[in-house]
Amino acid sequence: MTKEEFIKQAYEAATQSSEQSGMPPLVTVSQAALESNWGQSGLSREANNYFGIKAHGSHARIVMKTHECEKGTEVVIAAAFAKYASMLDCFRCRDGIIGKAAVYAAARKKLGNEAEFVVELARHWATDPKYAEKLMAVVNEVKGMLT
Repeated sequence: MTKEEFIKQAYEAATQSSEQSGMPPLVTVSQAALESNWGQSGLSREANNYFGIKAHGSHARIVMKTHECEKGTEVVIAAAFAKYASMLDCFRCRDGIIGKAAVYAAARKKLGNEAEFVVELARHWATDPKYAEKLMAVVNEVKGMLT
């Protein structure tokens, strides 16, 4: 799948999910691109998981190795990730997490400003200390591809 094909498919799913959640589709598409390497990661191809969402409770799952940043050091661990039936199901789950989890309350208050939303989202979404910076770079790249 090319970047253009990914953006087209992801933007359609993000727009549908956003109709219920109010999350900004551009940030959703960009985060999915960053997390899944534009839909090329094993997790996205095998589990329709475009955000690295971990499995909880009785959710369908797949175990894969992942890189995490712990106390400034990158480590590789095996983790149980959520498995989805479709990209849209994954996007809806991601939007639901951000829309309901207390740790994302500050992000929800910044929905009208994509840069501030990204900064607040990054505080809890990833262990990478440069996550917000990386995500904003992808937001700008996707924005350029959509125009």
